[in-house]
Amino acid sequence: MSDLKRVTTRITEELDNFIGGCDAAIWGYCDLSGITNRPFPELRNGISMGIKLNPKIVLSLKEGPGEEYTREYDEVNSRLAVLAGKVSEFIKDLGYDAGFIPPTQSLNDPERLFADFPHKTAATLSGLGWIGKNALLVTKKYGSALRIITVFTDAPFTTGEPVIKSYCGDCRSCMDLCPPGAVRGVKWSQGMSREKLLDTRRCFEYSRKMGYEAGPGHGVCGRCIVVCPWTEKYLKREGVL
Repeated sequence: MSDLKRVTTRITEELDNFIGGCDAAIWGYCDLSGITNRPFPELRNGISMGIKLNPKIVLSLKEGPGEEYTREYDEVNSRLAVLAGKVSEFIKDLGYDAGFIPPTQSLNDPERLFADFPHKTAATLSGLGWIGKNALLVTKKYGSALRIITVFTDAPFTTGEPVIKSYCGDCRSCMDLCPPGAVRGVKWSQGMSREKLLDTRRCFEYSRKMGYEAGPGHGVCGRCIVVCPWTEKYLKREGVL
């Protein structure tokens, strides 16, 4: 085994042990060198991490988002930021650089409805899941019932196998339910633009309306999360469905 391979294996194992003892439900590693819009251009590797949403609260989305879901959304985002901070500090203690951006980036400008760096990009490259017809990350273990964040680093580790195709099949549950009709029903493939999957303006306007009605002052909906068959499998395992 070469020295680089030995170091890569050791750091991957140390990261697995550390992250496994934190708040993450799922995580993976990826090479981001081919992504041009990295927020830290000098950091070419990524760690994608997810925290699952409370299954009972996810089930409540069948009736539409309420205060309980918006609190869960914000609390999980806060936990993700803490998680990313801990992992970044752990990497720095190993002698490497690391940084992260918030799990949710402000998208209040209706003329610019996209994030500078979509965390879903790192998640698919890490092998955690694919992009559903609802334009959200879908995982086999939790469906879309999770929030994700990315740590950017120059630490070497063993990367996952990127997911390059959709496992949504002919399912149209999210399309049929979507209140504003924003889901186009197109099956994702790697490199596809979000606009081909989703009418982002319709989604934004409806989510903003629902968010203000629920009380948080920011856009939330989540109806497409709960009807996803992969999410339903998670809810059944948890005994709430």
